[in-house]
Parts: sequence; structure tokens; C-alpha cells
Amino acid sequence: MLEVHEIEKTYEFKPLLRGVTFTLEPGETLCLLGASGSGKSTLLRIIAGLEPAESGRVLWNGADLEQVPAYKRNFGLMFQDYALFPHHSVAENVAFGLRMHGVGREEIGARVKEALRQVNMASFADRRVTDLSGGEQQRVALARALAPRPRLLMLDEPLGALDRSLREQLLEELRHLLHTTEIPAIYVTHDQEEAFALADRVALLHHGELVQIGSPLAVYQCPASPWAARFLGQTNLLDGQVVEARPLVVNTALGGFTAHWAGKPADGPKIGQKVTLLIPKREDRSTGANVRGRVTDVLFRGDGFHAEVVTATELRLSFWLARPVEAGEEVEISLQANGILAWPQSEDYE
Repeated sequence: MLEVHEIEKTYEFKPLLRGVTFTLEPGETLCLLGASGSGKSTLLRIIAGLEPAESGRVLWNGADLEQVPAYKRNFGLMFQDYALFPHHSVAENVAFGLRMHGVGREEIGARVKEALRQVNMASFADRRVTDLSGGEQQRVALARALAPRPRLLMLDEPLGALDRSLREQLLEELRHLLHTTEIPAIYVTHDQEEAFALADRVALLHHGELVQIGSPLAVYQCPASPWAARFLGQTNLLDGQVVEARPLVVNTALGGFTAHWAGKPADGPKIGQKVTLLIPKREDRSTGANVRGRVTDVLFRGDGFHAEVVTATELRLSFWLARPVEAGEEVEISLQANGILAWPQSEDYE
């Protein structure tokens, strides 16, 4: 439905978006995931028609939107600050966009009721938004975005101001709503947990480039680069050198490991090549190589233990264990046999 082709944008004479290309399928939720300053919100504004790209195209069902103003695109947009009118009631806030589009009074009333019902806020129609909690205001802002029945819904970090428990609750509600209405959506966030909980596909942006796109499971299990691995919380990276190419065997300060090549085929692996290795965090005691070290810190997280381990070579690693351990304890961690990845050492870490 939506096609984004080679979008370029600069800010203060520096590249902000660099040839971003992706598509969005009917009913799909795509999460744009990246650090602050990676270009996520700017890309959303370009798709919405709120600012122009310097080159590239945005198409809807094959039609170029360059000459279509934002108010005619029928794309719903919701920001983190909600932008509600404090002197209006809940229903008046939801109706605002409909009035701007010239919708008749009876139709406005029906759509407002429908939108508030979709977000479980029907009984709040006559309340002032200043009397609502943060989560309730978020629902009103979402209802306002839904009321015009947009053909695309875009959400820019809408849950960023909420506490963790409320954010998790609203994520579940939002996922259910998107699947029920089958509205295609683009969701911008810097939080991988939000992206993985909501997305059908995740698109990773780094310094304005789309470095990886795929299902949450595929992106997490096989990150495209050391930067992608670190950004997704997989911090067990170490340097090594290829000693065998097929199968790939890498020698490191912790010994030799059999790994899977995650870089481009043309970039290796070659015997003698310096590489970056990713050691998986989750222990698999049934198979694989081992890492020995001393536990320096351990946190209980409900369904397991997050342990910080320092090796004899002073390398600090993090592991997720199903078994209890204690600080100061010497441990041997069994690794997933197929979970070790390797990239050329020149790949971007930061």
C-alpha cells in the first residue's frame, strides 16, 4: 500500500536520511526503531506530508504523493505529547479533525462514539481532558487519530511519557486495536521492547540509513551488524581472527568458537581475517561451547537471572540464566551451538 523510495534529507548541511526505502503491506504494523537523531520522526513527517524530502518518492497504491498536501492524504498522526486542547471535552477533542474536514454533525457524533468505543473511553466523552490521567489522555489522542478513519496510522513515540506498567498495558491494547481494525501503521520508537511487542516487521535506522528490516525474531536472532546487535541489547561482542573458513572457526581471547557468518558474502570469511564475534546471552546447557568466569553481579528478573560475568582475560560479558547464581561464584556458561555470529571487524560498533 505504502512505498517509500530512496528518501534523502539533510539537516544543517549534514545527511539526516540516506536513501531510505521500504514498503508497507495492507494491515501491517511496521516499527521504525533507532536512537535519538537517527531520522525516525523526520521520515514520519515526510510520509505525512508535513515536510518535503530533498529527493525520493512516497507512493500510496502506486500514486506519487509529492503534490498531495498533508490534509488530503488521510493519514492519521499521533505524537508523544498528544496535543490535546485542554479547554475542550474528550468528545470535542476527538471531533476536532472531523470538523476541519467538513464532516456533517450527525456523522461526527457517530464517528466520535465509534472511536471512543475502540479505545475503551466511551464513558469519558463529556469529561475535560485536564481531568484525565496520562494513559487516558493517550487513548483520547488515539481516538482522535482514528475518528477520520485514516488509511494509514502513524504514531511517533506515543507511549514515551508513560510509566512501564501502563506502557505495557497500552501496548497490548494498541496491538489488539491495530489487528482488529486492520489499519496499516508505522510506529516510531527508540525502545526495542515496544517495537518487538507491537511490530509485524521492525526497521532499524542508524545515522539515517535503513540497516535492517524483518520480523522481530529475525532481526533479534541475526542482527545485520555489531551496531545492530549492541542496540538490541546483545552486548557480548569480542574480537577474533578466522582460522578456518568452512566451517567458520574463529580464535579469540576466550579460545576458539565455531560461528555463522553474518556479514556480506563478498566480505568473507577468509583465513586470517579479523572479525567481531557475538556471543549469545541466553545459556543453553544442552549443547555448544563454554565460557568460564566469575559472577560480579546478578539480578533476579522474575523468569530468570541476569548475570554479569568477568573472564580470566578481564572480558566482561552478560548472560541470561534459568538457574540461580551468586556474586563471586565461578561459573561455566554453555552457549547455543548455532547462536554465535561473526562480522568483519571494520563494521560500525557505535
